[in-house]
Amino acid sequence: MGEPLIRTKTGVILLAVFVLGGSFLFTLYGAVHAKKIKTSFHDISISKQADDLKEMKVVLIADLHLGYSVGSKDMQKMVDRINKQDPDLVVLAGDIFDNEYEALDDPKHLSETLHQIQSKYGTYAVYGNHDVKETLVAGFSIGASKKALRDPRMDEFMEKAGITVLEDESELIDQKFYLVGRLDGEKNGRGTSKRKSIEELTADLDQTKPLFVMNHEPDELKEYDKAGVDVLFSGHTHAGQFFPLTIVQPFAWKNYWGVRQIGDMYSIVTSGVGVYGPNIRVGTDSEIMVVTVHFE
Repeated sequence: MGEPLIRTKTGVILLAVFVLGGSFLFTLYGAVHAKKIKTSFHDISISKQADDLKEMKVVLIADLHLGYSVGSKDMQKMVDRINKQDPDLVVLAGDIFDNEYEALDDPKHLSETLHQIQSKYGTYAVYGNHDVKETLVAGFSIGASKKALRDPRMDEFMEKAGITVLEDESELIDQKFYLVGRLDGEKNGRGTSKRKSIEELTADLDQTKPLFVMNHEPDELKEYDKAGVDVLFSGHTHAGQFFPLTIVQPFAWKNYWGVRQIGDMYSIVTSGVGVYGPNIRVGTDSEIMVVTVHFE
C-alpha cells in the first residue's frame, strides 16, 4: 500500500500551491470588491414631530479612511451616489482620515470633491479614533495613545470641504430637530481622554423635538435611550470588513451593523466607505446608507 499523497513531496507541493493560490484569489477579490460602493436603504419611524416635516432622508457615511487606500476617485464615486439620493441631511460618523495626513493623494482636490455633496440641511461630522496623528504600519496604527493629537490640517480640510464638525456640541437645525456630535471615546484628538456624557449633552435640549446623535463607535446604547435620543448614527465596525472578523463583530457589539431598536432609540451603524488595515473587503460591502425617518 502506497504512502498517502499528503505525506509525499508532491502532496506537500500541491497543498502549498492550493493554499497560496487560494490566498491570492481571496486577496484579489477583496481588493476589487473594496472599491465597489453600494447603497443600502432603511426606514424608521419616531413618535415626534419635526415642525412641518413628515419625513426626512438622511444619508449616513463613515470610515472614509482617506489616505493610502482611499483617494480622490473613490470619493467622487461616493459623492455621486450621495447626490443621486437628493438627501435632506448628510452625516459623517468619523474616521474621515487614516491617521497620516501626508498620505492624502491630493488634499485640495479631495476637499473640493467633498464640497460637492448636496443636501437641504448640510453635511455634519464627528471625528473617530483614526482622526489623530499616528504612524501606520501595514495599514494599522502603532504607538496608539488616548492622548494622540489631531493634525490641525484635518480641521482646515473639513472647513474647506464645507463640512461642519460637532465636537461635544449640539445644533438645532432649522428649528426642526437637534443634531448632537460627540467626541470619540477612544481618541478624541485633544490630548485627553475626557468627554461630556450623553446626559450632559442633552440635558438642556427640548426633548419634544427629534434628537439625532453622531458618535463614531456604537457603544453605550442603553445610555442613549435613557437620555432621550431618537437615533444614533455610527460607524467604526466596518461590519467586520473581512473574514474572520465578520464572525467576531456580532459578539463584540450590540449592534455591529444595520438598524437595531434599543428601547425607543434606533442605533444605525454603517459598514463604512473605506477600509482599515488590509485594502480588502470579503463578506461585507463598502456602502452609503440612506435612512428615511418618518415623523409620527
